[in-house]
Amino acid sequence: MKDQKRKREMIRSIENLQLPQHLITALDDAQQAKTVVQAISQLQVMTEKWH
Repeated sequence: MKDQKRKREMIRSIENLQLPQHLITALDDAQQAKTVVQAISQLQVMTEKWH
């Protein structure tokens, strides 16, 4: 992931959602990063609706 600000936000989200740390590593892989970001975004929406 080239955008370091967005990457830091995603890392915080992964930690806040208590997701596996390997997702942070996946952010460094261009092929996986897009999928991880999409999944985290969807989980954030679901979490917000839950609360």
